[in-house]
Amino acid sequence: MAKARTKSQAKSKAATGSKTRAAATNKSRPVSTNKGPLYLGEHDVQQLVSVTDAIAALELLFAAWPDAATVNLPRQRARIGKGSFNLMGAAWGAAEIFGLKAYYGAGGGRFHVVLYSSRDGSLKAMIEADHLGRMRTGAASGVATRLLANPEARTLGVIGAGRQALTQVAAVCAVRQIETVRVFARTAAHRETFAKQIERTLRVAARPATSAEAAIGDADVVVTITKSAEPVLRANWLKSGVHVNAAGANAAERREVDAETVLRATVRATDHLAQARIEAGEYRDLVAAGRLKWQDVVELGDILTEKAPGRRGPADITLFKSLGIALEDIAFADLIVRRAHEQGVGRPMP
Repeated sequence: MAKARTKSQAKSKAATGSKTRAAATNKSRPVSTNKGPLYLGEHDVQQLVSVTDAIAALELLFAAWPDAATVNLPRQRARIGKGSFNLMGAAWGAAEIFGLKAYYGAGGGRFHVVLYSSRDGSLKAMIEADHLGRMRTGAASGVATRLLANPEARTLGVIGAGRQALTQVAAVCAVRQIETVRVFARTAAHRETFAKQIERTLRVAARPATSAEAAIGDADVVVTITKSAEPVLRANWLKSGVHVNAAGANAAERREVDAETVLRATVRATDHLAQARIEAGEYRDLVAAGRLKWQDVVELGDILTEKAPGRRGPADITLFKSLGIALEDIAFADLIVRRAHEQGVGRPMP
């Protein structure tokens, strides 16, 4: 069984794309002289950046967000066939970029980010964005965990073992010295396979749990990463001092945590309040019932810049409701494009 690793090892391994591969690529490729737009595929993204890179990009973004030239446009959905077309956009004033993310949510999904320069409106890149999205979603939980989890957190409980789950674990391990991960999924085969994948990829001890409660009961940090319409996490399972990342349900009809979890939390955070009013079912339900006010929910950026309080003490229960916003996508995309030019990666677009 894999042994628990050091914090530095966690940071070096916590990615679906490694810095080692990027460094090797840099030696074998010249710095790009192409200043025109690039097309970057999934493989390019994987070799250029890691989850830890995504965490750094999002921290920079959240710290610089409060300016008039930075705008996040909440996701729009249009039903098409058996899936839905999703469109979201943003502009980051300080970085002089704007762009959009578009994807079709059926058959495994097709994801693209298109990035522009706000200096002259020119196209900078089109990026295949499945891995980009997985890393940035994990990174948002990583930022929240760094800000809100107890520093001595060592145990992670995860509910969900789908395509987004590994980067969630990687991001939490990048910011806390996690020694044990317990995972639960609806089928035994999925949770056993995921536990082995964590050990193989991240070198952290991982165990499948026979129930969601067993995965969560002694966890210092919790991740829910499902598309459930009904809560998969109950407040009475949580121990004192836990931090919860509710990272999977990003539509009004979905909810991963029960009302009591929200009400027990001393900090209720999200990436963007305007988008939460549309998509955060767990918060919306309580506001509609008069049991919560939107003023009781804070943005992650306000905690980072100390405009809003974070954890007050070791016994607090803290909650981050992750939605996945376009501003996160374009901030990470900007880093990817800069790396691509530095390392000569990608194809020029006409």
